[in-house]
Amino acid sequence: MAESKFSRKYRTYRHLHHINRAFAYLNGNLEVMLNLELLKLDSLETWRNRLGEIQAEINKELTGNLHEQESKETRRLGQAVEAWEEVQRKSAKKAPKKRTK
Repeated sequence: MAESKFSRKYRTYRHLHHINRAFAYLNGNLEVMLNLELLKLDSLETWRNRLGEIQAEINKELTGNLHEQESKETRRLGQAVEAWEEVQRKSAKKAPKKRTK
């Protein structure tokens, strides 16, 4: 059975969340390495900056792609809604008017 668009969209955003959570996990582990005296404070900052840069680059690319997909979906659904509204307007014009007492 084919995957629904909703299901695909949900999975996409969920995996983006997982990626960002992994970066938070890495940052936390760097802090542990500092506490275990395996990293020095200046080294910790360097690694955090590197991780932050990589995370930002990944998010920029992925969210750019997501924005493009969402824009296409908005246009597609907007056209469907406009067509439905047009049918509703035509139906309302053809329907006999009720008399009020």
